[in-house]
Amino acid sequence: MSSSGTQYSAAYLAQSRVTEVVVGYSVPIPIEILTTLWRLWIKLRPSSKNGLAFDDYLMLWATIIGVGVCVSGLVYGPPYGFGRHVAALPDEEVETFMMGDYIFSHFYDVAIASTKLSVLALYYRIFITPKFRLVVICTVVWVILWLMTMEIVLGLECRPIQKFWNSSVEGKCFNLVAFSYFTNIANLVTDIWIFLLPLPVILRLQITKNKKIGLSLLFSVGLATCAISAARLTVVVTQGSSDYTWAGVPLGILSAWEPLGGILCANLPVIYKSLASIFRNLKSTLLTRSANPSSSSHHHHQRQSKSKSTTHNHHNTWLELHNGSAGGKSSYRSEISALKSLDDETDGDATEMQAVVRGLNTILVERQFEQEVDLEGAGDDEVPLRGKDVGMGLGKGG
Repeated sequence: MSSSGTQYSAAYLAQSRVTEVVVGYSVPIPIEILTTLWRLWIKLRPSSKNGLAFDDYLMLWATIIGVGVCVSGLVYGPPYGFGRHVAALPDEEVETFMMGDYIFSHFYDVAIASTKLSVLALYYRIFITPKFRLVVICTVVWVILWLMTMEIVLGLECRPIQKFWNSSVEGKCFNLVAFSYFTNIANLVTDIWIFLLPLPVILRLQITKNKKIGLSLLFSVGLATCAISAARLTVVVTQGSSDYTWAGVPLGILSAWEPLGGILCANLPVIYKSLASIFRNLKSTLLTRSANPSSSSHHHHQRQSKSKSTTHNHHNTWLELHNGSAGGKSSYRSEISALKSLDDETDGDATEMQAVVRGLNTILVERQFEQEVDLEGAGDDEVPLRGKDVGMGLGKGG
């Protein structure tokens, strides 16, 4: 057992946070994959004009590495004691866990930097102001230098490197807690800078105040990621704990969720229109059903009525029109229904109308009718004529 001779109770050694670790590492994986695939689908669909850009490729790479953070945590975490007290673990499991933690740290650094670079590439593509683009390039250089510093220091953290996961090896390591504080503070400041960067440009745009507010909120929503970075900063001290497999659980989970926050915020400007459309349609459907539970069956019944006419007069959408010639010797009756477009579900009783003659106040009406013609003197030889047609109702506005 990995202990220093201290006796621990069986209840203490049996304590486990393994379920918390598994859930914390598993949840980000489908969310990261789904939102990035959603982004790529929007950019690759036929209606898209531009296709994939450099920021999309960077986001795809960041997502792969972000998933790698979670997978490495799952592979080297719970199976080797992460979430349990180190005193309850064999030395071999602790060594394997620390080796996995070393791999996890590399994935984390690359995922964080890749997400930042994707956001900056998006800024460079959509904001064409030369001064702003220069600032973006300078920020990109800073992020790359930050990543290089992290990787070099992490690679040389222990000499020899095996000392990181095998305490029995003779060697020396840096002060891990102090280094983690430095890197996390630099990471937090960079996040705040990046997500506030476009706000001055947006506020100078010649658009309405509401649109400025909306765009500002859209691009600064990434500040929520800063909250995760700040929370992670408060638990960095656990890296110096002697019971690191237990005390380090919050730090490990936040390290997996921080790339998730960055990926979500980087994908949001691309997918928000599609997402908003889904919520609007869902809200409209719920409101329509709560207001008129029989609306769905009503629409279905209305479509079936195309082959009938006089038997459906109870629908309040039907209008009965009587027209007769002089002397009343011939007449016809037509029944017209204006059907609501499925795309207009959000607009209560709105009916879709289409102009058919340029320059005139006219509408196109789809008409379902039954016509009966009485032949004078025919007696019982009345001839019914039935048909289905599309007519145009033309009328000038007053």
